Amino acid sequence: MPFSNEGEGCTDAGAVTPKNHARKVEHMKILMTLVFGCAALLATVGVAHAEGDRAHGLMISLDEVEWEPIREGSSVDVAVLFGNPATGANVRLIRFPAGFTAPVHAHTGDYHGVVLTGTWKHWFEETGEERDLLPGSYVFQPGGEMHGDACIGPEDCVFLLQQSVAADFIPKLR
Repeated sequence: MPFSNEGEGCTDAGAVTPKNHARKVEHMKILMTLVFGCAALLATVGVAHAEGDRAHGLMISLDEVEWEPIREGSSVDVAVLFGNPATGANVRLIRFPAGFTAPVHAHTGDYHGVVLTGTWKHWFEETGEERDLLPGSYVFQPGGEMHGDACIGPEDCVFLLQQSVAADFIPKLR
């Protein structure tokens, strides 16, 4: 994963330096923590708000997920797996239809995302860095940072998002 080495006297954004290698290692640790943490969370706590108090784990395949429009009239769907995105910490599946592009925006809090299906294009407005992310790819999006998202290719994009705060959408002012 290339990182900008601006300010380090290096012009090759893909060059491996001790600083960006450490960032890569840290992001992989975060990814593994997120994946295993979400798995443990969903296995132990499950989708308790949807299923009531459970004395055992819960498993849901992607084709069993109950999708709802993220907002009335939206083509973007959401499935809440844990928590309440209106009030606090949450884990959600988000589904963008193929060809969808979100306007540049930010969120109040950080999020961690993992691509499950499709090709998710994500870019950071400030740096111009962008990536086409295939299933299994990870994104850390800092709160308050303007970014963009798109679902490119013929397949819908589904990604898992985890936030420690309520979900919001802050469009970029033109």
